[in-house]
Amino acid sequence: MTPACPRCRTGEVLAVLRLPHAWTNASGKEVRVVSEVLLCARCDAGHPLVASFAPPYDPDRFVRALTAWIAGAPSPEPDERALRAEADAWYRGEL
Repeated sequence: MTPACPRCRTGEVLAVLRLPHAWTNASGKEVRVVSEVLLCARCDAGHPLVASFAPPYDPDRFVRALTAWIAGAPSPEPDERALRAEADAWYRGEL
């Protein structure tokens, strides 16, 4: 079964790009993490990579679309607000 998209909760995740990267925390230590960029059949319906999954299958078209998707993936940055909210929820015992 294809997992549901975490953005729209209804679409199918077609591909996951895992991006290893690092950032420096407040104490100056490097933190190595892996961020994921998802390709959803619904959220990303207009993307050429989604269209390349439809028949007729053309491997060259798929490779071009995949290469463009990877090249355009955003460099992940930590979301300080989300991190603070998660830490607060943890301290409240909600996680």
